[in-house]
Amino acid sequence: MGAGSIGSLFGGYLSSLQLNQYIIEMTFFCWREHADFINNNGLTLHKNQGVEKVNNIKAYENYEEFESENSRNTHEQLDYLFLTTKTYDIESALHQYTKLIGSSKRLVILQNGIGNEDIIKKYCSEEKIIRIVTTNGAFLKEPGHVYHTGFGNTKIGYPFLNDSKIEASQKAIAKEDLILLKDLLSSSGIETIISEDIIKDCWEKIFVNIGINPFAALTRLRNGDLLKNKSIKRLMGEAVKEAINIAEKIGIHLLKKDFIALTYDVAEKTSENKNSMLQDILNGNPTEIDFINGRIVKYAKNLNLKVPINELLTCLVKGLENS
Repeated sequence: MGAGSIGSLFGGYLSSLQLNQYIIEMTFFCWREHADFINNNGLTLHKNQGVEKVNNIKAYENYEEFESENSRNTHEQLDYLFLTTKTYDIESALHQYTKLIGSSKRLVILQNGIGNEDIIKKYCSEEKIIRIVTTNGAFLKEPGHVYHTGFGNTKIGYPFLNDSKIEASQKAIAKEDLILLKDLLSSSGIETIISEDIIKDCWEKIFVNIGINPFAALTRLRNGDLLKNKSIKRLMGEAVKEAINIAEKIGIHLLKKDFIALTYDVAEKTSENKNSMLQDILNGNPTEIDFINGRIVKYAKNLNLKVPINELLTCLVKGLENS
């Protein structure tokens, strides 16, 4: 659902799998031009200076189109239904694809942000939800052409499987499905490991986004250029420090790691990047600020705590969206 850059990247890799024991059937839900190109020409996957054409993807603009074409097909259940929309589209996607979510075995969240699973569990059973955290980067330059722009690591796990309300038999089946997904992703070329605490991993990734994305969006600076201004660099660290404090207050068990130094290091290593939030602003699109810095503000208010840097960043980026 929402096969843009990251959805097309993961979907393209999985579709290119050649395994004797499995047949991969891949369906994309995406915008019209992307769907038409894929149906007529296949998906072109640009990776490692090479190009691979993937021809076994069926693409639709929406669920109604899919339902109309597959109304007589009894094999409608999807094993893994990936949610790869922008975070601000979660609710509308869940409403539009209610039937498909109900008939699918697992719902896989492949998005930025924290707290996404708390929204999604209102629409489906908790043991059905898998989260993916990845540092792989993708760019959809034009319809039908996805570029693998950054090679990183990928972790998958269940956010709610340890809940005592879930029966042991359901947990056993869920773990088998998770192992299969890991094997499929790794076999396709996306090296993947199973996480025992995927929520923690989501938080540890979001610290970097909190410290880089809004500052770039507001200043129009590339990631590396943010570090050249000592005042901006200091405020980046303060924003991350506020987020770490909130994570600890709500009981997230973080690794003993210097996340501020990590944020600076990522900004340096991606020095030429215009990050996704800056690209959204430059393209006149909404940003995912509500699920990044804005989520820290929300948690802080629930705890009756102050996070002035994150609150200011959230207000300014949202103001910029409206300007």
